[in-house]
Amino acid sequence: MSSLTADLIIWALLFVGVVFCGIGLMGLLLFPDTRSRMFTAFRATAIGLGAVAFAVITYAYTLFVTTGSSEYTALILRTLFLVFILAAGTWTMYGIIRERTGWKPQEPAGVSADGKESVTKDGE
Repeated sequence: MSSLTADLIIWALLFVGVVFCGIGLMGLLLFPDTRSRMFTAFRATAIGLGAVAFAVITYAYTLFVTTGSSEYTALILRTLFLVFILAAGTWTMYGIIRERTGWKPQEPAGVSADGKESVTKDGE
């Protein structure tokens, strides 16, 4: 078995993961437009997935140190592979949604499309 501190870290990471994935789900259900839904789902579930994956890696590492078995090394490698696959798929879907909704970055206040400042200061 793993140590008490490792167990507390694992449980805390799992709790954080569940909370952030729940926030992402609530954002998908509550927000009215696609851009807001994708923003919430992308950010919150990425944090939740990271926390859960880090909990699995912490669990596997503590058991690898305790037992020395190679199956825990394989668990770490498979988890990292899954995280990279899910991150690539999420980033691809995020790009598709940005393209289809016509999202463009906002220009800073006071700057026109040609890059010149369009706001004058008081007294000038």
